[in-house]
Amino acid sequence: MKALDTVRIFVITLQTGSLSAAGRSLGLSPATISRRISALEEELGVQLLDRTSRKLTATDAGVIFHQRAEAILEDMAQAENAARHAKAAPEGRLRVHSRTLVGILLIAPLLHRFSARYPELTIDLQLSEEPVNLVEQNYDVDLRIGKLEDSSYVMRKLGPGERVLVGSPDYIRTHPPVTVPEDLEQNHNCLTYRKAQEPTFWRYLHGDRVRELKIKGTVHANNGEVLRRAALSGLGLALLADWSVKEDIQAGRLVRLLPGYRLTNSTFDNGVYALFRHTRMLPQKVRVFVDFLAEALGEDDASVPTALPD
Repeated sequence: MKALDTVRIFVITLQTGSLSAAGRSLGLSPATISRRISALEEELGVQLLDRTSRKLTATDAGVIFHQRAEAILEDMAQAENAARHAKAAPEGRLRVHSRTLVGILLIAPLLHRFSARYPELTIDLQLSEEPVNLVEQNYDVDLRIGKLEDSSYVMRKLGPGERVLVGSPDYIRTHPPVTVPEDLEQNHNCLTYRKAQEPTFWRYLHGDRVRELKIKGTVHANNGEVLRRAALSGLGLALLADWSVKEDIQAGRLVRLLPGYRLTNSTFDNGVYALFRHTRMLPQKVRVFVDFLAEALGEDDASVPTALPD
């Protein structure tokens, strides 16, 4: 299997574009990656990679070899999956990345049930607000809010979601009423979600038109829980995922405003999605995890197939 491992190293190096990125993905040093590829080139008698530029590129021979190598690795993955599927239950390590609030509020409470159902699976759950590259960072599944238009991956909707405008009873009592979205532009402190220095805006649907609001506020954060707690304290109004404030609204700690309007700080599709790689034979551990979440979060309209179409 060492020869196949070397072929896999070559393919991932070409996909990631550098020895260091391939090393991070595979858990190997750049020197080891370089040595294995050089040995492969020596064995074949041709140069596969052009190392003269900062980003590695394939030579003509490398392009041809890469095409056949990907097909071989795909066939091997199908053979391995077929063997694993013969077992009664999935096992191994499942690497999952999630948006922070999704992971804390939606996924963490379900881990006990999932582990009880699939005790041979180990879950490695990492949380952040930044998107990840499934191939380069070696994740099996990425959980995010909103649909990604990228044909190189497969997306499955796990649960619905809407942005809702909320404020504490104290804040609402001491500030002008909010009856239309434009009221937010006047005399209201809007607590906003923002990453780095990207612009902040809220939008809403008015009939079939989208209108943008010029809001302002004293707090920006890249985490919804920070904004929820700030809203609970009476600091201002926040636009948050409905599932993240459901209990607060039911308990009267927060009040929903403008329920007749659809508002957003990004897109109007705010459902929870699972993102995973497009392969002919989906790994069983990925299939059972995504199916479980869809069932638990309320979008069990169709199970993830074991085999995906080309």
